[in-house]
Amino acid sequence: MGWISTAVGSNITTKKFVEYDAKRLLGHIYEVGTIVEGKTEFGQKAFYIALKRINSGYVSAMVVLTKRRNGTIFIKYIPEEEGPMYFEAPISFINSLSTTFSDTVHEWRMKCVEVAQKKNWDALIGREVG
Repeated sequence: MGWISTAVGSNITTKKFVEYDAKRLLGHIYEVGTIVEGKTEFGQKAFYIALKRINSGYVSAMVVLTKRRNGTIFIKYIPEEEGPMYFEAPISFINSLSTTFSDTVHEWRMKCVEVAQKKNWDALIGREVG
């Protein structure tokens, strides 16, 4: 899925818009759960959303990239099944997801855990975390 743009003005936060848009687009299939904000990169913010499938209860993740410019939010959805190249989801978020049998999903989740553990270790020993 490519980028979608929506004029929103300035009276809604990007995180609130991501929640609204996810419920609007995906609410007929999923319950939108926890939303975690990741790092900003290249003028983008990454959000990680836990989605609980209504008919089965299976919980998966979606990475949502956003850019905001002149009252417009640009948004791109990347399901974990596509192996997103964003790995800022915290361990607690990864642990809230259902067990997977997909190698791609497993690799993405383990990379998120690895990144989080490295950040925690660097913070513990006082290194600059970039």
